[in-house]
Amino acid sequence: MATIALDKIASAAPAEKATGKRGFWGSIYDAIVEAQELRASTYVNGYLAHLSDDELARHGLTRDQMVRRTRSMMSGL
Repeated sequence: MATIALDKIASAAPAEKATGKRGFWGSIYDAIVEAQELRASTYVNGYLAHLSDDELARHGLTRDQMVRRTRSMMSGL
């Protein structure tokens, strides 16, 4: 199962970390990262949808798990 994990920039200013607020560019960066994660998840789920049940089982998934994961991802939009 492919998972993409992108870490936030660790070099955020100390004031940003203390208040929990991100600046304009930090917010844009977060939005871009979130959009790319969604794009990658959509691509992976589309690929997995074309696999047979045996191939999914080799990757440790069932078709029901894959469908649930896709639906939960899409309901968050």
